[in-house]
This record gives sequence, structure tokens and C-alpha cells, in this order.
Amino acid sequence: MTSEDDNKAAVRRFFEEGWNKGDPAELKAFLGDQFVSHNSLNFSVQSSDDYCRGVVAYRVAFPDLVTSVEDVIAEGDRVVVRGTDRGTHQGEFMGKAASGRFVTTTWIEIFRMESGKAVEGWVEADTKGLLDQLSP
Repeated sequence: MTSEDDNKAAVRRFFEEGWNKGDPAELKAFLGDQFVSHNSLNFSVQSSDDYCRGVVAYRVAFPDLVTSVEDVIAEGDRVVVRGTDRGTHQGEFMGKAASGRFVTTTWIEIFRMESGKAVEGWVEADTKGLLDQLSP
């Protein structure tokens, strides 16, 4: 197996175990301690702990969250993931009180890997579309 194949398998495990099952150990296993996320979510991520807090907050807002990994592409030290999140808005999210609405949102994240760990990420998400689904 190549390092690219290893990275793709690690990403799939990260989303299945870390995001879908909420396992913080799997999040930490994938993320470097000083992981930095470049995102448009108005949420500063300067460490793996920050990222884990973000996942917990997202899962509180959407406790039935299911993240589907649609595509994984790896080349060199980069892994690109395209995914879809689905869940019911049952807790506060980005200033929006729980609405009870079932939502679907899409995103793309690019990870830069070093020694089998993600050390940097860039995420583009349909945040406006998600927030529109939460509004009456």
C-alpha cells in the first residue's frame, strides 16, 4: 500500500469513527497536535484540541449527524475529501437556536499530511445554504 492509500484510508476512518461516531481518540489519531484549519466558519482552529471542540459542538447541534464521504483523492502530501452532512438541528449552531429541521450540506476539505497525520486543512462548506435551511 502506498502512503497515498494509507492517507485515504486514514481520512475515511477519521470521518467514520471521529465524525459519525464522535470518537475523540480517532480524531486525535488523525490530526497533528498543531493542526491548523483554514475555514470560513468563523471558528478558529489552531490545534487538534480546537478541531475536536468544533466536532463536539457540531454534533451537539446535529446529534444524529451522518457524514458521507463522497470522494477521496490523494496525491503526494494532500488528501482531498468531498462530503455531505445530514442531520437534525437540535442544538444551537452559529447563533441559530434549535429548529428541529433536517438539513443537508456539502463541503470539500483538503488536508496536508506529514508522517501520517493531518497538520493543515482547508475547508469550503456551503455555510449559507446550511444557515438558510435553519431559518423559518
